[in-house]
Amino acid sequence: MGEFYNPYPKLPKNIRQMGERDLNVKLYVEDYVNTYLKRLYPAGGQELRVGLLMGEIRTQEGTPYLFADGALEMEDVVRDGGKVDFTEEAWDRAYRVIDQMFPKRTVLGWFLCSAPDRTLSPLNYWKQHSRYFPEKNQLMYLSCGLEGEESVYVASEDGFYKLRGYCIYYERNQMMQDYMVSRKDVCRVEVGAKDAVIRDFRQKMEDNREEARRRQSTLGGLQAACGVLSVMVLACGVAMFNNYQRMREMEAVLTSAMPEAMEQKWSDFLGKAEASESNPAPVFEEIPGEVYPTSADILIEPETMPSNNTISEQPSTEFTGQTETLVEEDGSQEQISKQPETVFEQPETEIESSAAEPVQVPADAILHIVEDGETLYGICLKYYHNVNNLSQILEWNKLSDENHLSVGQELFLPPT
Repeated sequence: MGEFYNPYPKLPKNIRQMGERDLNVKLYVEDYVNTYLKRLYPAGGQELRVGLLMGEIRTQEGTPYLFADGALEMEDVVRDGGKVDFTEEAWDRAYRVIDQMFPKRTVLGWFLCSAPDRTLSPLNYWKQHSRYFPEKNQLMYLSCGLEGEESVYVASEDGFYKLRGYCIYYERNQMMQDYMVSRKDVCRVEVGAKDAVIRDFRQKMEDNREEARRRQSTLGGLQAACGVLSVMVLACGVAMFNNYQRMREMEAVLTSAMPEAMEQKWSDFLGKAEASESNPAPVFEEIPGEVYPTSADILIEPETMPSNNTISEQPSTEFTGQTETLVEEDGSQEQISKQPETVFEQPETEIESSAAEPVQVPADAILHIVEDGETLYGICLKYYHNVNNLSQILEWNKLSDENHLSVGQELFLPPT
């Protein structure tokens, strides 16, 4: 059923008829190949330029359909006098180029291009055609320069058969484009050409090269950016890991500084994602000084203490002025005066005492006994979740330093 609905090979959509329609052979030449053949003429002392036509052949109901989408010039095959000799070396080079530039293509025939002032006759080359292209429906394309005549011949049982016409079709022929660009003498193709096809093609190829360069530069920039980003991500990861270790160490320090009742609250607080307004996070204030007391402070209530001691150290001397008379055995008398007596007065000590005024503590105050490891900040956080009552506690308990507490010490705290 498929052959019934598609009796002919799939033909190109965009075609242009050249000459009349031939009923025996259907020839379709791709536009790049047609342009290349028309602009290929001898230069620099050359007499002919000879090459191969590549493509594929399809047969439908006995009618051959030839699709030529490649043209390959052969080097060193033209001898003096315009003779053509395809050597084995030339064939080897041609087949290597076919495998590289025109894969999966067969040889449909050959072409000969001469200068505009020279006319090519098929009778001069039918022997070479029969020798090198003996198969049926092999093409021989003859062109006489840029504006010269062109003709296509096909070998038949009666000799050469000239086609009445052929079709030119248009498609993206990347193989022929690459081959034309790779040729060193491409510039000779467009010398003196008024047709802008080749110029447009070369401009398009240059644009493609420029686009390829831009893509390569963009790719290189992206690779460099990816490398820098990778390094930054690695550095951020290392920094975050170090900060995490520091946070864990700080958590351990804070936990050790808090009383036992606050450890569970602090753990619950760390388990929450964020502190809300209804459940604010505890606020800690860092105060320089010792955290744990090293010795217990002894609080002494002020009692009567000595003050204003007055001691008289100078002795007082009194003279009586009396004289005693001593009588000797022989009856003589001697008067002796008495020395003054020195009287020492005992020092008098005046002691003035002053009694401390009592602290006014309300009856509903909380009595707290200080335990081992507790601090005044931890006690405030335990009862009030803040340190706003710190000054009042210091005043009620007559504490001059909030960093020194003794184990077993009684503290009066404001009611919650």
